[in-house]
Amino acid sequence: MPSTTMKPFNDVETAAVEAALKRAQTGRAAWIGPDPALHSQDAELRWVEAVLRHRLSLLTLGRPVAIRTGEDNTHPLVAGGRAFPAVALTIPFADRTLDFLATYNDDGRLTFDVVSPCHCCGKPVPTEEIDRLEDLGDYLLQARDALGGSPRFRTSPAHAAGCPARG
Repeated sequence: MPSTTMKPFNDVETAAVEAALKRAQTGRAAWIGPDPALHSQDAELRWVEAVLRHRLSLLTLGRPVAIRTGEDNTHPLVAGGRAFPAVALTIPFADRTLDFLATYNDDGRLTFDVVSPCHCCGKPVPTEEIDRLEDLGDYLLQARDALGGSPRFRTSPAHAAGCPARG
């Protein structure tokens, strides 16, 4: 469970925690449907943002949720890739942010990871794969039994040199 000194949850975090608790009680995640389609090459960053909005069900919260999107020049978009940067996404709140990294997994599916400090070196690295609102709730509740970590955690070039967490 989270620390008792933790700040109160904002609207997005509250929705995520409620979704995680509902999934834990019912054993089923809410149906969200297929990801939005990419309509033009000029709109790739907007498309990645739209997919994150869709996966986290942000449009159902009843109010706009801002997301800042840009290239992440530290991580490759594809494992082992060099030419194309991954996408960094930030959901800003008054007192903190939620940071995500968008890359493609081994199956060619767009994947989102929460970016947070490494437990060894303190550098911001992909920590937990988030595929839907319930996953974000599990992460916020520190429900480690419901989480699997990020496959990109050990390979992230953002770790400090010599960090023992980097594989």
